[in-house]
Amino acid sequence: MERLCRVHPLFKKRLSRLKVCTGIELDPKAFSSQALFSQPDCFVAITSSRLGHDAQLHRQVCRFLSHRMMDLRHRSAHLLVAANSAIEPLAMRAAELFRIPITRLFVDEKCPSLADYDCSIYTNKRLSRDQLLLGIADRVDAVYVRPKGKIAAALEQRIKTERSASTRVAVINQPKNAAAELIDSGAIGWFLTGSRNDFDDMVARRAELDSIDYSSPSWIHDANRWLIHCTRGCTGAWPGQTVKQYQDEMLLGDAGVTQRTAFDVLVRIVQKRRLIANAVTSAKAYPVVCFSQRSLAECLRKRIYRSHVGRWDGEPYGIAIDLEAARRIGIRPVLYGDHATRPTIDRADQYRFQARGKTFDWTAEREWRADRSVDLMQFSADQVRVFVATESEAARLRSISKWEVGSVESC
Repeated sequence: MERLCRVHPLFKKRLSRLKVCTGIELDPKAFSSQALFSQPDCFVAITSSRLGHDAQLHRQVCRFLSHRMMDLRHRSAHLLVAANSAIEPLAMRAAELFRIPITRLFVDEKCPSLADYDCSIYTNKRLSRDQLLLGIADRVDAVYVRPKGKIAAALEQRIKTERSASTRVAVINQPKNAAAELIDSGAIGWFLTGSRNDFDDMVARRAELDSIDYSSPSWIHDANRWLIHCTRGCTGAWPGQTVKQYQDEMLLGDAGVTQRTAFDVLVRIVQKRRLIANAVTSAKAYPVVCFSQRSLAECLRKRIYRSHVGRWDGEPYGIAIDLEAARRIGIRPVLYGDHATRPTIDRADQYRFQARGKTFDWTAEREWRADRSVDLMQFSADQVRVFVATESEAARLRSISKWEVGSVESC
């Protein structure tokens, strides 16, 4: 190890930076692998707060990651990431796609099968993996930072002690984002030229949808003929899409491909001509497709924002199926009851059970369910209607739909 110190001055420099940033000096013997400090290249750390399941946030983060990978490849730099951190899976896949060498830091973990570049750090000091990562790295890129979190605190610590232009934070269009505060502290703002302001677009779109008048007389008021299935924006991977396929789409796809709004979900349904069953029943054990026997106008007029799931319970996008045709293929009304009711229901009908609810009366939904995916090709052209919010969206869908497409704004 002493020989490496003489050959590579960066060895001492990185340990010195770690001491300055954290106030703690580590013995070189704490590092199980010499790979981290035997490389003379620049080490760039990638860090992020938890990303959750928001596909819009994933797309923005991946755009920054992809641009950074291209830059690292041009500079022949080396990527550094904390093992088991929020960004590790995406960073690993991005490094693989763009052929960037990457080192994972394992802090106080037994890792019998480390890769060539990986490094384990064993220390009884009170250092988090974020502090170690940001202290050791030559440069730091934070692709998303939540306010008042551990990542934000570790970045503040580095910015105040390092006092250089080596820490960047991505400016992402998310309401909960600490980028502005970190830039005020001394971080460099990281922008992508030509990027769309997705958050402002979302707010404008919400106002546009809220201005639609659902009072015009039309089929949307008929509660006796149609079952309504409203689509919602997709969080995470599409049904049936693997994690790696999702990561590749986010890292390599353009904005038009990677969007997952309620309209995008409907386009996918029309293209595949299939409603995919998901396990979203009250017991979360039965894959179902849900419908409402309420009129479309009522579904939209009485929709409520469900804060516990972060979405509206109805959107002006979806599929309407003729009620009698739906009944013939096995779609059945929900059986409402309480916890004492459920054990009395036949096993084959358990997917139909729904608790009446205490804070909200779920019987008002007049819900029906299919216990499997619904193949829309088994319906005739007049037994299915596709609905969207605006006439411009309807025009886009008509070129790929075998069924009538209408907009609620023109009803």
